[in-house]
Amino acid sequence: MRRHPLFLLILAVLCAHFSFAAAPAPLPDGLYAEFITPRGTATAELFYTKAPLMCVNFVGLAEGTLAPLNGKPFYTGLTWYRVVPGFVIQSGNPGLKDTDDDQEAHPHRFPDEFVPGLRHDTAGTLSMANAGPDTNSCEFFLTLRDTDRLDYLHSVFGRVVRGVEVLPLIKQDDPLTIKIIRVGAAAQAFKAGPAEFAARRAAAKKYADASGPAGHPTAQPGPAAHFDDPGHLLPQEPPRAQYFNYKLANFERVTGVRIVARLFQKSPPPEEDKVPGAYMRGLAKKFGTDRRGAFLAYFADEDDWRVWIGDESASAFLGRPATPADLGHEAALHDAKEAYFQAAAAQGDADFAQQQHAAPPDKQPPPAQHLKLHVDALLDRLIQKLEPKSSQ
Repeated sequence: MRRHPLFLLILAVLCAHFSFAAAPAPLPDGLYAEFITPRGTATAELFYTKAPLMCVNFVGLAEGTLAPLNGKPFYTGLTWYRVVPGFVIQSGNPGLKDTDDDQEAHPHRFPDEFVPGLRHDTAGTLSMANAGPDTNSCEFFLTLRDTDRLDYLHSVFGRVVRGVEVLPLIKQDDPLTIKIIRVGAAAQAFKAGPAEFAARRAAAKKYADASGPAGHPTAQPGPAAHFDDPGHLLPQEPPRAQYFNYKLANFERVTGVRIVARLFQKSPPPEEDKVPGAYMRGLAKKFGTDRRGAFLAYFADEDDWRVWIGDESASAFLGRPATPADLGHEAALHDAKEAYFQAAAAQGDADFAQQQHAAPPDKQPPPAQHLKLHVDALLDRLIQKLEPKSSQ
């Protein structure tokens, strides 16, 4: 059947209209990374003004200005070699199939760059993988959900702004190409060469130089550490107490705010605990958090959580200027603590129920994992309350 010219014209106009409507809007000024995969493309904004060291490294490895490999950019021939559904997808080391491989080719090591306000609070967060404090190199990951427990353990430096729906479609060993996009004069001027990397790395504050409750921070939990679990109430493999210790030491390294936490098997003797708040005040004073910061304690025999908030940190915890009346017995600060514990308990219970549902019947998470998830929720909420707020 012969088509009428007017019909063809209308059809062409409609096709052009819908093609135009489907085209994405231009990206605003900024620095971006396209993650091109067989499942689609995800575009992440890189926080190059807030996390310049991480971005110098990432952009340099992608563009070939840092640590080129065999005459090509280091980020050539990448695959998504670690895919954990509902958690993260990870890449960054060319040809790597097993993250426990002794032959990993790391181009360099450099310190963490934690920035208050940059959190793992949504799917599509771009962050650095590591093996502990200041061991960043080339490996990165994208989150598949909010994972606040990674805050102050892994350095956030970007967030997916287009194509986040592609991420959960990624399969193990899918190939990956990274393309850097520069929009605007500032992004065009951002340099990611050896000189810029060396200067940023030298200026970064190191974990070993940070302060702790008894001087320099310790790698292992213990009496002088930010976190200790002397009764081994938490799962031992992986070493959860060690990671909590890193987290709190890193938080103080960046913010200057000290949070110390202890898990005790037994409650204090009645004679030491008869005056409300006195026992916790004594512990807080011992660890330097009586005036500023916080001391969190758990007493397993009574399943009892307590927290001491330093007077100077009460306003941050309350979310408003504190008055002397707020600090009295069973006043506003007390009520805020109760709400804090209730919210964290609900979160820990929900996370544990989710893990139980996801695990096969013969591999259910142990009770110690339930406690671990409560600690996650309590520390994350405490950090978010006491974290200095950005002026921007």
